[in-house]
Amino acid sequence: MGGHDLDIDKFYRWAMGDLVDNRNLGILAEWLVGQALGAIRDSEVRHEWDAYDLLYGEVKVEVKASGLDQTWPQDQPSKPNFNIAPRWRTWEAESNDWIEHDPPVRFADVYVFCLHKPEEANNENVRDPASWEFWVVSKQKLNDELSTQKTVGVATLNGRFGEPIAWSEIKDALDRCIDGSQQVSLQAEP
Repeated sequence: MGGHDLDIDKFYRWAMGDLVDNRNLGILAEWLVGQALGAIRDSEVRHEWDAYDLLYGEVKVEVKASGLDQTWPQDQPSKPNFNIAPRWRTWEAESNDWIEHDPPVRFADVYVFCLHKPEEANNENVRDPASWEFWVVSKQKLNDELSTQKTVGVATLNGRFGEPIAWSEIKDALDRCIDGSQQVSLQAEP
């Protein structure tokens, strides 16, 4: 059987058919945020291990995703935690360079935390942006509030960074976050 006989759509269904799966949920969340920001070109291909998930103008955006429901049986909803650990080393896909950080850093400029809310997740509601909640937080604010903390949960996001927003509000929130970070940086300079 030659490669030309393969149905590549069957591969996509096989590899990405379960959007609730943690890996696929994270990739879908990156795509949802990219669509909200207009940050994904039609010809663009996602890089799995890049130092950040999206580039919005010159702003590096990291997308973190979780959900209350999982693909395995649960007695109760999950307690989402998002990995925000500073890293010792990052790889930039565009330049194919490894960058060492001492001390470790959070490489992205802005973090978008995405929570899929339905307690009975399925491919239909995962695709619906209305079934998600989002928080947009600058790296500076994460560093100021959480220092070198490695994870953050929903209670901390709500308590320290405000109530979640809708998908349609991501771009405006990110723009405000960038403006606020630049103002803080400008004020901090002598």
